[in-house]
Amino acid sequence: MIGENLIDIKKELETLPTGELRYTMRNDYMFKAVLQDNEYALRGLLAALLEMPVDSIIDVETLNPIELGQAVDDKTCILDLKLKLNNSRIINIELQVSYFKDWIDRSLVYLCRIFDNLSAGEGYGKVLPTYHIGILDFWLPNKAHDFYSEYVFMNRKNHEIYSDKMSIRVLNCNCSESSNFKNNRTESARIRQCYYS
Repeated sequence: MIGENLIDIKKELETLPTGELRYTMRNDYMFKAVLQDNEYALRGLLAALLEMPVDSIIDVETLNPIELGQAVDDKTCILDLKLKLNNSRIINIELQVSYFKDWIDRSLVYLCRIFDNLSAGEGYGKVLPTYHIGILDFWLPNKAHDFYSEYVFMNRKNHEIYSDKMSIRVLNCNCSESSNFKNNRTESARIRQCYYS
């Protein structure tokens, strides 16, 4: 199976354009356009960030698609990617390369908005698990300088998780040069591979 996957990857790579890139994946439009248009890349990113096998991703639906072909420099594009994974989870991925003072509050607002995903009359038990994933190029104030973090609601006394139906996750692109990151062997190998690919 591993050999077949390598053959598939090589075939996929052969179809990609070559040459110098004018814009990188740190451009908001490019980030969203590539992940919206290339399901292979999107599945790989989700598998790494959610620490799940790629094969378990059966369906990914972009709930807020952009109109591809608009100018890369256009400031009006929506900065986040809202996805429904396997019809059972809602995921919001946001790329933020410049420092945003109130990012923690903003991520909480985004998470709460997408967590309210019930239709009128549906029972509360039908609410879908929701994750907000921030891909940041700056350190969160007063937080550990970890490459990848997951924040959940829990009891402060005994650290009991209140619910696993919502979390905020942060992938910090700033960590790649940090000696703390380079020396930390506990980070997910998939996430590290995803970052350096």
